[in-house]
Amino acid sequence: MANLRVQALTIADIPDEGLSHYADPFGYIARNDAAWVRLLRENPHAQPTDLAILLAVDESNAEKPAVVGRLGFYAGPGVVRTATEAKEFRTFWMDGFFLAESHRSSGIGGMIMLQAVAKCKSLFACGGPSEDARKLYKAAGMKEIGPLKRWVYFLKGRPPALKALKNPALASLAAPLAGAALGVFYAFKRAGRKPSRTYTPVTQFSAELDSLPVSTRSGFPRDSRSLNWALRHRRIAAFEIRDSGRLVGYALLKRSVLDAAQHGLGTLIVGALLDYSLADPSPANKLDLVLFVLDHFKHDKGDGDLPSEQGKVDLVEFQVFDPELDAICKSLGMFHAGGLRVLFRPPPGIAINADTNWFFTHASSDMLLMMP
Repeated sequence: MANLRVQALTIADIPDEGLSHYADPFGYIARNDAAWVRLLRENPHAQPTDLAILLAVDESNAEKPAVVGRLGFYAGPGVVRTATEAKEFRTFWMDGFFLAESHRSSGIGGMIMLQAVAKCKSLFACGGPSEDARKLYKAAGMKEIGPLKRWVYFLKGRPPALKALKNPALASLAAPLAGAALGVFYAFKRAGRKPSRTYTPVTQFSAELDSLPVSTRSGFPRDSRSLNWALRHRRIAAFEIRDSGRLVGYALLKRSVLDAAQHGLGTLIVGALLDYSLADPSPANKLDLVLFVLDHFKHDKGDGDLPSEQGKVDLVEFQVFDPELDAICKSLGMFHAGGLRVLFRPPPGIAINADTNWFFTHASSDMLLMMP
């Protein structure tokens, strides 16, 4: 512990080239480069004095201190609504909490969380944290307000065949039959229903999006500036949703590569509904959105330039926090398969409880900025 310390860096502290002046034996800051610095600085909700990252630094080598742990942050808005008022606040999305196993018993992880609370006041996290990380988060005053429910729709027969047969060669042979059976099953469940609204791809959103009705639920709202910031820095497919020419919502779709070997599914290309907002979140409009997402990924072949863009996706996932969407996904024959955890520490003066009516999506916290 004598050679370990926590280094706090604000946005203003970080040079244009990122964190290359540190040794990186575990690859924890490999992506904290010039592109990351631009991402930090262009965040429409950021201030130069905001905390950008906490580093666990080993100074055994005086010439170039080594990073043995890290936790990053992005500022974002939030609002808690009650029957009588809406309280707006700033929170900080937690990004990538890593700590070398050899230092996990040193207490440095707890020190990182203590500094995070002291400097940020409010924290927001989404992901699949380990049990040890969850204990640290809860000790820092974070409360679970999720989890999201993951619903899976298979577009190819090989993943479920591999899960069932546990043999890659046999799964490849059985994949066509499994795919055909799934196709019949899904067609029966869908019963010929098609999306009726217009979903128009866009490279950025206009300020018209900010005129959509404000949600009546507590959450972490996004405006056109926030969405366009993400679109500039990440590979995301964005769509305006219109009904008779009138803007009624938006949707963000994302491709990624998932290592699902521990679940017996191998490596998968996944298409996901990352984020959405509907002016009228009725069950019919939610069903319309789900049908559009399924149709999009059934036909989309990717751009071919990244591993996640190589051909059609293996499956589509919907990670939702909404009983109506749960019912819709189940009615279409999707399978429930876990889901991401969502944790939140409210700022001083903001109270939340079990009755707080939350709205959040797969894009909660730093998941909006997930890499392919």
